[in-house]
Amino acid sequence: MLYQNILAIAPLLAALAVASPVTPAFPGTHPGQGAKVPIGFPKIESRALSGIGSQVSGDGLKWYQPSLTLGGPGYADKNNYVCYRGIKENFPSFDKWMNFHDMFELNQKTSMVVNDSGEEQGSLYNAILQVAKEALVDPRLILAVIMQESTGNIHVGCTNNGIQNCGIMQAFTGSVSFNPNDRDGSILQMVRDGTQGTSVGPGYVQWITQNSQTSYAGATQGNPYQAARGYNSGSINFSNLSDGKGATEAYVSDLANRLQGWTGNTCGNAKWLACGFKAFC
Repeated sequence: MLYQNILAIAPLLAALAVASPVTPAFPGTHPGQGAKVPIGFPKIESRALSGIGSQVSGDGLKWYQPSLTLGGPGYADKNNYVCYRGIKENFPSFDKWMNFHDMFELNQKTSMVVNDSGEEQGSLYNAILQVAKEALVDPRLILAVIMQESTGNIHVGCTNNGIQNCGIMQAFTGSVSFNPNDRDGSILQMVRDGTQGTSVGPGYVQWITQNSQTSYAGATQGNPYQAARGYNSGSINFSNLSDGKGATEAYVSDLANRLQGWTGNTCGNAKWLACGFKAFC
């Protein structure tokens, strides 16, 4: 049972839980983030290519590890940041990713506790593991995207950068937001929307294992960094994955660092600022 998974972290959740959810003082997203409209996207009436049941296959499975404990300890200095640019080979290899257990705990302590109750954090933990298993997407990648898109704030609102992006992964049109009357169900659906796509458009599965929704952008070869660029920008400059094409230029570099234990500290972080990415402070 997925609810058994949370028992292992229950003491931590209890210690970190706030008495009630804190009303966020910030939207949790920056301009230019969220899933973008793919160029030449077909009319929505003709498709049922994404959503529940979507799974990664082929080369994308090389970047999937269901274990919660395999992986490195992450950066010793959690404010460390490496500037990643260029082709996919310039980005960290799979064995450099932090293990899921420590990565989730780190983000609980630094971000989730600000906005999410212990129960909400537990629901998010379970949802990530369930969708990771269903979609064959590494749970660490799902967690990194959640932290990048919303800082893990389940109460984040919708944004609109050409299309409406809702939920903790700021997913494609058709995505949902948190429903306090259906905590577990709405959190699970938010994770599904960003990972497996909505009834209207693609999620990470469709960018990793491409179909007619995303193949126009060129072959991502199952590579999660190239998939992330497509998810955020709607198109991919394969020679420079930090070319945001109007979206967030630091997006893929930020994900790569989050996967190695970076806390997401940007504007107060000299190492991040030294990269010259556009800052939203």
